Amino acid sequence: MASIRAKIGRALVWKFMNMNPDTGKKNMKQVCEMISNNKLQTKKGYDITRETTPDGIRFVRIKPKEGTSDKLVLYYHGGGYAAGLSKDYYMKNADYCKAAGEGVQAILLDYDLTPEYKYPVQHNQGMAMWKYVTEVEGFKPENIIMGGDSAGGNLVLSCMLHLRDEGGKLPRALFLISPWTDMVGIGQSYIDNYNIDPLFGDKKKQLTEDLIKQLIESDMYSFCLGVDRKNPYVSPVLGDYEGFPPTLFTVGGAEILLDDTRIIAKNMEEHGIETKVISHELMFHIYPLYTGIFPESTEAFKEILKYISEKMK
Repeated sequence: MASIRAKIGRALVWKFMNMNPDTGKKNMKQVCEMISNNKLQTKKGYDITRETTPDGIRFVRIKPKEGTSDKLVLYYHGGGYAAGLSKDYYMKNADYCKAAGEGVQAILLDYDLTPEYKYPVQHNQGMAMWKYVTEVEGFKPENIIMGGDSAGGNLVLSCMLHLRDEGGKLPRALFLISPWTDMVGIGQSYIDNYNIDPLFGDKKKQLTEDLIKQLIESDMYSFCLGVDRKNPYVSPVLGDYEGFPPTLFTVGGAEILLDDTRIIAKNMEEHGIETKVISHELMFHIYPLYTGIFPESTEAFKEILKYISEKMK
């Protein structure tokens, strides 16, 4: 059963952040503006800098003040490809670095945003970022753990599918928070959770074919409008995960995107990939990032840190 705090949080998300195009409460741009806070600040003991690769790819580096190791957290942020990096990501990535071990730094890709930039722009930047950290900065894939939330989870899986298909070596492990992987609307959770998802759902209507089409053609999906959504690099839910590294998923039990995780996790398990899924009843999209606010979020975030620590030993 969801905690009292989570129930209150759900009510606030329904009222102030619901992005369902049929309810007309908020659109993607409005929600992105609400959550944006790009103050360059992170936790004590770490330095933070904005940098650019020789090829012009922007990123933020979070680096421990007391020296660095040969290990790296590489993170691709969420926000529907429409919201940029924010202070919360900088704070959380310092936590990831600490969990990963002494001297571990983080690099956060700062990709171009939709609607001005669409697929494959972000995909190409994600691939370029991987090439930069491995070929220029010299981090070995086995010393990298990759993370991403929502659209960032889409980008991590998209790029790692591409890297695997090219015969490249994959990172040590992945951790993905509510990865957004289904751009065609095949997940049963779209239907099952439509009336209980406070961010993307609608309490008052049943999901019809017309409403599914309206949802996936809305501005929330602007990064992939006009492209082949059945391409696994666009919809990783349609990918095959043979040869992937161990992966941790966290996903809310009330998300319409629940099957965006379930389908991929099942595919990984069928290929013998070490896979773990953490989900809490009635929790919403990217809920682990609200650690300290909801008990379920705090518990899930601690599990993420534990996973990073175990995998980076």
